[in-house]
Amino acid sequence: MTKTKKVLLLCLLCMICIQPLTALADGNAKDGTCPVVRIEPERLPDFNIPRYGYNLLCLNGEPVVVGGHTSGFVLTATAEYLKDGKWHLLQTVYHHDGGFTVALMSGKALIAGGFKDNLGIGQSFEVEMYDPVAHRFTGFGCLDKKRASAGAVELDSGRVLITGNWYADDGMEIYDGEVSFTQVKDVSQSRYLPHVFRISGNDALVVAGYDHHGEPLDTILIDRLRGETFHDPIFDTWRPLKYDLSVQSDDSFIGDKDKGVYAYLMPVKDQSGQLAIIEVRDTVFSLLPTICPVPMQSQWGPITYYTPVYTDRQRQRGYIMGSDNTGRQYALCIDYAKKPAQLTLYHTDELTDTTATTIPVITSEGNLMLTGFKVYSPNSNFSPSASVWLLRFNDEAASASAGSTDYWLWATILRIAILALIAFAVINQKRKSASAGETTGPSESPTAKTNPLLMERIRLLMEEQKPYLNSELKIADIAEMLKVHRSQISDCISSLEGCTFITYINRLRVEYAQRLLRQHPEKKINAIGQESGFANETSFFRTFKAITGMTPNEWKVSNSSSPDQE
Repeated sequence: MTKTKKVLLLCLLCMICIQPLTALADGNAKDGTCPVVRIEPERLPDFNIPRYGYNLLCLNGEPVVVGGHTSGFVLTATAEYLKDGKWHLLQTVYHHDGGFTVALMSGKALIAGGFKDNLGIGQSFEVEMYDPVAHRFTGFGCLDKKRASAGAVELDSGRVLITGNWYADDGMEIYDGEVSFTQVKDVSQSRYLPHVFRISGNDALVVAGYDHHGEPLDTILIDRLRGETFHDPIFDTWRPLKYDLSVQSDDSFIGDKDKGVYAYLMPVKDQSGQLAIIEVRDTVFSLLPTICPVPMQSQWGPITYYTPVYTDRQRQRGYIMGSDNTGRQYALCIDYAKKPAQLTLYHTDELTDTTATTIPVITSEGNLMLTGFKVYSPNSNFSPSASVWLLRFNDEAASASAGSTDYWLWATILRIAILALIAFAVINQKRKSASAGETTGPSESPTAKTNPLLMERIRLLMEEQKPYLNSELKIADIAEMLKVHRSQISDCISSLEGCTFITYINRLRVEYAQRLLRQHPEKKINAIGQESGFANETSFFRTFKAITGMTPNEWKVSNSSSPDQE
């Protein structure tokens, strides 16, 4: 028997041996279960002040909590941000217990509304802005309607759509990006903690399952900022999940704003209590196909899910938090890029005495921070927690052990390895049987990709004609200008600049924007973005920060004393 035949026989035996593993994995999907993984939470420093009902977001790489109420259900006009392993206490201008927050393209955050008095009573008009670089709050303006438990989203124009309320009139109002708040449209039904989903640069949908008294809506209608109210039949069966925390719909975004793709994930329940996930894409609502149903039970009892979907867009995963009456916390992981989506249920050991909710946030590393636990009890709002935990999913420090081994993953890895061995054996045998005199065609010359003369022509074109200032510039346009094939442009930039064509163009646009920021400090930031070749303000801010590590405003401030030397 030849060596090649021996290798092939060994591979066949291995495939037979791993068949039980794959059968078990397939069985998991068929019998309605998903992989269950125990994860060891890491205890982080406690808040300085026990609190709940606050807003939590990650700005400038720092988690920050704003407002809420503390022990005794008393409002607190404070905030805290985590830096260097410590929570730093700040004074806010107003109380914002049950208010709303929007992370703006400018890098700052708009904070508004909330309960007017202790014990969650009334609503407020109050508005302030948080600067995460200066760690400073500034009060300004006044909401058109006093609000609590509202939702909001920033549009491409820099304006902010605001809607939703608690025990008060609802409606849509717009913050103009400066100081004014103006009612722009009535709503078909008042809503508690609504989702506000963008469907274009300056349009949005509003949907919720509960009215402004927290009661289930008989018929769920969808309002549109620039369009007519409509009903989707999917809500005849499914109802958006009810939350007890601020909803920031951008936390659930899975689209690509630069490409004009607006898509979100939203958890829903049917009458039996079964959870599912809806994908919202433009004005279309559809169930996200999953490899198995969402698990509603663990070995310790029923699971209560209580949050929106928090997405880690870099890794294309979403998380929904849940709890059970043993005090365990659950994170349902949704690998939404897979078709159908893969589900994994992570669980902790007991963190509290009974069922408890927490306010989570995705950190810049893609991990889940759990903050301010509140147990389910009649007086839970009077005794909030200061505890903070971290669930590590995406670094080497993660300490997770399988509650039930993920056979599917290991079986897949083994199959790939075996197929690689088979391919190697077959290719090796073919090489040995090839005639010694057989020759191959000439390989591509190394200089075909590393052409310094072509790169110099590209640089000269960029310097003299500045085609990168055209927001619709394509690689084919440059190829046409230089009378070469587009692949030569791409290969040349990749080899000599070490980046893709679009990254190279964006670097030039950012450099141009930096010159404008120095030479024309009086110009508005969004105007500079447009003049520099960016299609919209969102793309400008995101690209500028990715390349420089700062937002345009931050860069402008840090370089304001540095005159242009060009």
